[in-house]
Amino acid sequence: MYMYRKILVPLDGSALAERAIRHAQEIARGSRAELLLVQAVNFPMPVVPEAILVPDAEWLDEAKKEAARYLDGIAVPLRAAGMRVRTILDERPPADAILHVATREEVDLIVMSTHGRGGLSRMLMGSVAESVFHATSRTVMLVKPERLPATAVKDEECRLHVS
Repeated sequence: MYMYRKILVPLDGSALAERAIRHAQEIARGSRAELLLVQAVNFPMPVVPEAILVPDAEWLDEAKKEAARYLDGIAVPLRAAGMRVRTILDERPPADAILHVATREEVDLIVMSTHGRGGLSRMLMGSVAESVFHATSRTVMLVKPERLPATAVKDEECRLHVS
């Protein structure tokens, strides 16, 4: 019997999130697991709490179509490589979508990228990966972003600007 039957890979359209695919693919290949590619498609939260966003059905339909095209674009080469792949769209906020799909599908492993933010950025933005990690009893593999070599960092990125 194989250790993993279903591996969930949450994606958000970013190259950073896609870094998890390679890791999930290797694990799936070794365990003959099915890959579930999931993307949350929902209305963005207003930047200012007092702002009100009126749901627009047309916007949501277009966002779902775009997300479906994106996930299919990821799934096709994986299937061509012999992988079993399903794509799933969910209308909940990202962490809720991941946790819901993981439970509903009874996944054995969640493989996801972290944005590598710390400090104030993390406090303000929150962390989907951290929320999922703490809220689930399932195994979670977090793929950290690669560090840029010191020579690739521009001088402007190293200066503190105070106004």
